[in-house]
This record gives sequence, C-alpha cells and structure tokens, in this order.
Amino acid sequence: MNLPFFKSFLFTFLLSFPALANAHHLSGKVVVEGEKNLKNLIVYLEPADSSKLKLQPKLHKIMQKGRQFNPNIIVVSPGDKIQFLNDEDREIDHNIYSLSRLKNFDLGLGERGSILEVSLDKKGYGNFYCSVHKLMEGRMISLDTRHFAILEKPGNFILPNVPPGEWIVKVFVFHKRYKSIPIKITLGNSSHENVELKVVKK
Repeated sequence: MNLPFFKSFLFTFLLSFPALANAHHLSGKVVVEGEKNLKNLIVYLEPADSSKLKLQPKLHKIMQKGRQFNPNIIVVSPGDKIQFLNDEDREIDHNIYSLSRLKNFDLGLGERGSILEVSLDKKGYGNFYCSVHKLMEGRMISLDTRHFAILEKPGNFILPNVPPGEWIVKVFVFHKRYKSIPIKITLGNSSHENVELKVVKK
C-alpha cells in the first residue's frame, strides 16, 4: 500500500463530506516476528471500556459468481446477518454450509437469483463452503468492532473515521502458531499515526 498517497486521498475524501471533516484516523504498520509473510491479517479496534460498546446489527452481503465467494473474507459482529446471493450468469446452484464453532449451519440449495441468510450471535471465526463446488471456500470473523482493515500481508494500515476515546488495537491472526500483542491508544483532538503492531510466535 502506498501510505502517503492513501492519506492524501483520505484527506480529500473527508473534505468532500463536512460531517467527516473532523474525523480521526489511526495508521501504522504490522510487523511479524521472523518476517514471516502471514496472510490476511485483520487490524481492528475495540473500546478500552467494553461497557461503551454499542453496535447496531448490520446486514452483510456475499456474492456467488464464477463459483467463487466475493468477498471470500468477511468481518462481522455478533447480532449481524450475512446474505449469500447467487449471482451466477448460468443456472448454477450453490449449497452454503459451515461446521465451525462460530456457527454451524446448512442453508440448503440456492438456485441462481436466490438469497440465503444466516445470523451470527457470538464472537469467533470459521470457514464456510459450497457442498456443490469443492473449491468454493470463505472465511467469516466475528469481532466486537466496526473499525478494521484486512491486510493481504504484513505492512502498513490505516483505519479512518475513528471516534475520540481510548481504544485497544489488535491484530487477528489466522495462523495458530502466532499471536498479536495488543496496545492501548488514546485518540483526542488529532489522529494517531506510526503505531507499530507486533505479531509474535506463541
């Protein structure tokens, strides 16, 4: 990611919307011990005081086209719903299911144009699949946050439009032999930059 370019774009974008002009952002870098190239790291924020957490339920959509899920990684929160939309160009059916601890479900067979829906009620993560097509696979991660960024590999990140307050910054790591070291930051009247998040071996 070209961070200076992204910051310039973000500033221009915020100026286009007066309501967001005073929004803060958090930016920095994720560093992995041993320089291991871990994939799909999720940088996210949770309020330091969990009693201040008030997330309204949200509806997320995942398209099914070309025998693929798009997106194939989705971050949600407890209470949210996920809709699976069969948007294939041809008459192709999909059967979406998961055997994960986050949510064990089988939505049945959905023809082209169908919408299958599932609700999530807790934190955690798991995979979902199509029983008709072996190569169709996706991941769902349920976190207590709306502030996150998915990184394809370790490196720079930026979280825009973060309200002032005390936050815990974390990194969700899929690799079972690595963990992140959370840090606490305070956003006041300005943005917070150059945060270094470390991912280390367990």
